[in-house]
Amino acid sequence: MKKISALLLVCLLLISAAKAQPYKKILYRDQVIENNDVKIMVVDAVSSPGGVKFRVKIYNKTTSYIIYKPSESIFKIAGKNINPVEKWMIVPPNDDAFQTIDLKGPDYLVAENFNFVMEGMYKFSTDVKSVNAPDFFLPAVKNDYKTGGFDVVLAKSKRTSARTDVTFKAKYVGDKIGVFEPNKVAMKMADGKEYANFFSNKKPLIFAKGEEETIVVAWKDIPKESGDMQKNDMTIMWKDAFKEITPDKMMPLTLTVIFDEEATKGKSKASR
Repeated sequence: MKKISALLLVCLLLISAAKAQPYKKILYRDQVIENNDVKIMVVDAVSSPGGVKFRVKIYNKTTSYIIYKPSESIFKIAGKNINPVEKWMIVPPNDDAFQTIDLKGPDYLVAENFNFVMEGMYKFSTDVKSVNAPDFFLPAVKNDYKTGGFDVVLAKSKRTSARTDVTFKAKYVGDKIGVFEPNKVAMKMADGKEYANFFSNKKPLIFAKGEEETIVVAWKDIPKESGDMQKNDMTIMWKDAFKEITPDKMMPLTLTVIFDEEATKGKSKASR
């Protein structure tokens, strides 16, 4: 009798669960929230037995850079609080970018609204004092050096009379945010004249602690009266290229993402 009762209870629970969750995939409506600094959208949100996935779009309305660290955000659904594990996102001034949030697991297939708390947004300006980086000589006197929180190593260089390309590997080991601005770099030739980096139009490189980036600088068509790039000594002047910055944390914003029952039912019918 006890075995029959236990079996009956299990069957009732399974039937109840099936009725409570009739969907194999749940869709949500896109949501938007904004303040004076940012406009944030959560779009294309969908949950399935494999997990929940959505995209976070950030529109930067300021003249500063914005860093978004997803691991500080909080995804709230069915009584659970989860911190996503995704890479940082960098949003340049007056620009936009997006990050995909992908949470694995069957626990998020719930036909209800969820909250996404946008913690982990920081902003900073590159208009700050630079790290005093030593000039680098070509041909190289030494291949590696340290400047502030940066470890810099010469990877390769190629010098011809028409063009010079130099590649470095830079790793940030400091406790702030590392920044490298290509437009600050110059080359001083044998006659003392300085020439801008050929890649000065590139965006700044942003380093989290422990991150390594490739730095490429180049010069071409230097006037012959300044010297021959293949034969004469050259000096790479970093000037204000390397910076360490402490970003300011921004106020969190919370988006309530709404369960789209109509779209979900339509999707479920179409998949049958």
